[in-house]
Parts: sequence; structure tokens; C-alpha cells
Amino acid sequence: MIPNIFHFVFGMARDFGGKPFSLVHYLSVKSAVVLNKPDAVYLHYQYEPEGEWWQRAKQLMSLNKIVAPDSFMGRPLYHMAHKADVVRLQALEKTGGIYLDMDTISVKPLTALLSHSFVIGQELKTAYIPKNYRQKIKYSIRKSLGLIKESAVTSAGLCNAVLLAEKGSEFVAGWLKEYRTFRSKGRDNYWNEHSVLVPEQLAILHPESIAILSPYAFHYPLYDTEGLKSMFEVETEFPGAYLHHLWESFSWDKYLSRLTVKEIMDQNTTYNLIARKFL
Repeated sequence: MIPNIFHFVFGMARDFGGKPFSLVHYLSVKSAVVLNKPDAVYLHYQYEPEGEWWQRAKQLMSLNKIVAPDSFMGRPLYHMAHKADVVRLQALEKTGGIYLDMDTISVKPLTALLSHSFVIGQELKTAYIPKNYRQKIKYSIRKSLGLIKESAVTSAGLCNAVLLAEKGSEFVAGWLKEYRTFRSKGRDNYWNEHSVLVPEQLAILHPESIAILSPYAFHYPLYDTEGLKSMFEVETEFPGAYLHHLWESFSWDKYLSRLTVKEIMDQNTTYNLIARKFL
């Protein structure tokens, strides 16, 4: 049985990765608390945020100050995201409960999922997304020449942005042990190996210990242009969603960093219609 305890992780780096605690983070916590009425909510952090939205959010949580791990299982952890990956699994192993990334917003309670021993959602692959100006030009040329083929929707793996686990979960313990092979040095070819690919591999080996939800439960729409537009520019219905993962790495500059209460109240978009309920 998964306890109705929530875990969030923030502040693994002094500069917060250039994404300070903001309105979107407050709404992540507030929506989860209002809908799920948890027995406890913990924020695991090293560097405490500041600002109006932090002052509001901290009243909803118990603060657990830690030292972000520089290594685990003998392997160095270079990026704050990878430190947070380990911290969330350790927290779930110790007390069990529900972990949510701070770039989520809840739509309906997770109560129906608490009877499992471990729950995770599938993540879908997006089409190729150019990362810089040169890649955008090259991609545009290839697409105009008909050299870019539309690929079928396929799984990217199992995403660790939303996790539900009973205390002492065997799946979590096995996942933590896999960090003995951790090799990412940041945003490289191994960036999501232990956060998305490893749990998928473990699920194949131990299907009896895990419940896998469709991508539409947590991780949809996707972080491509159309997906972000459907969340932040227009009204779209996603009836299968328990919550939405907002893909902060892709949505911060254009959407999340610019959110205001006035915009949420005045403009009808998928996100704003959800968020409005928690202001």
C-alpha cells in the first residue's frame, strides 16, 4: 500500500539551474495538496528558495534540508538533475509515498493508484527537436526537401518525474542499485539513461513489482511545439490525465517563466483553466 505522503525536491544547486521558485512551482504543490489531501508533504532541498511564491508554498510543506549528493554508488553526480533523481528514490525507499516534479500540475486525485506497490508512467518520444540555430536551419532544409519522415509514436521509456511507491519498495531498491553503472556527465548521450531507460529495463525483468500507466496519465501532452501549444496557448481536453508534466526544460523560457496570476485568470488555455482553481 502506498502511503498518502508527497515528496518534492528543489534547490539542488545554489542558482536553482536558472529557474528560481516561481508561480508554476507553487501551483504544483498547491494543486497536489488540494486534490489529494495528503497526510504529509515534504520538500527535500539544499538551498532554500526566496520570494513570494516560495513563502506561500513553504506553508504547505515540511522542509527537509539535506546535502545534495555529489556521488552515489561510487559514481559521480555532476548535474543537479541527477542529484535530484537519487534524492527522490532515497526518499521513497525510506518512507514511501508519491514523488512529483515541481513542473507538474494535478488534475485529479491519485487515490485510486495507492493500492499498488509501485507506479510509474510511460513517456513517449517526440519528433526530433533542433537545439540550436544551426540545427534548426539544417532541419528546415532537410524537411523542405522531403528528407524528414514522420515517425510513428513510440515509447521513450518510463519517466521518473512522477513516482508512487510503498515504503521499502523492491523496485526502488533495485533501481538505486543500478546507479553503480551511472555514467552521465550532464546533458550528454546518457542524460536520461537512469531516469527513463533503466526503469523500463527493470520493469521488463520484474513486471510483477510495478504498475505502468499510459503516457496520457502523467506525461502528456509532449514537449514538442504542438504539445506545448496545446497546454499553454489553446484549450485542449485530456480526459486520461491525473496530472500534467510541464517539461520545464523546454517550456520555461517561453511559458513558465512568464506566468502571472492575471494571465491565468484572463486567458483560457489548458494550463490556465486548471491552475485557476488553485489561486
